[in-house]
Amino acid sequence: MSFQNILFPVDFSERSSAAVPFVLSMAQRYRARVVAIHVFQPPPPIYAGMNTIYPAAYDFEGVSSDLKIELRRFVEAQLPKVEVACEVEIGDPAVAITQYACTQGMSLLTIPTHGYGLFRRVLLGSVTAKVLHDATVPVWTAAHAPEASHRAHPKPRHILCAIDLKPESRRTLEMAIQIAGDAEAKLELVHVPADGVSSDNAERRIQELLVGAASHQLVNLQEENAPGTELASEGGTVAEMVRKLALQKRADLVVIGRGSIQSGIGRLHAHSYDIIRESPCPVLSV
Repeated sequence: MSFQNILFPVDFSERSSAAVPFVLSMAQRYRARVVAIHVFQPPPPIYAGMNTIYPAAYDFEGVSSDLKIELRRFVEAQLPKVEVACEVEIGDPAVAITQYACTQGMSLLTIPTHGYGLFRRVLLGSVTAKVLHDATVPVWTAAHAPEASHRAHPKPRHILCAIDLKPESRRTLEMAIQIAGDAEAKLELVHVPADGVSSDNAERRIQELLVGAASHQLVNLQEENAPGTELASEGGTVAEMVRKLALQKRADLVVIGRGSIQSGIGRLHAHSYDIIRESPCPVLSV
């Protein structure tokens, strides 16, 4: 997959600005076109009487025009030397973002999360959660940007790919291998074995997936930068173990799978929101 069209939802918050270096890096690396989109959700109607609604008319055209000017200023200041289109939509933000990504052929969606204060690890943000649930394209997000402790780099140098060994793990691995190759980054794999699954069986399945994915990406597994593999079985939740390894490996990016409609929810996929909340670096879910 080539990231030729990147959708970047902008709400003019500190977190939108914090995501800019990653959008800019991806756009320049893949010579991609960026679409900056702002979705305005109108206030609910106020009923002034039995048969009347206040306000009687809402200046949607005027609001859209003003927001597009503000969005253009944001883009010109934050995303220089990159082809950027600006779009303003009116409606439910999550619905508008996912529909635009689907209908306009976007290949990547970059959206920061919105948890606040002490609850940042509890709240993922309703818009981001809906987008992650409904989007059919890869989604990049970062729960803790721009916190001082956030461990990240616009061009990832160390990528951690967490897989659950379900059939769709092949696609997750292929994506991780491609991104690592394009960024010249070190790639390592992590798997949290399910209860009752032996380490030997897990390792054998990982190697099978890795060989197939590497073959598809034309990667030589004998190279010095061939992916390392680690089975995390020290206890704790999946998210806690992925976070611990991401910190130990000083990962700049975690790649996970979101599953498919046909496959249902697997061990890793059931914890994908937790992984995103807990990760000390950005997460790309595919």
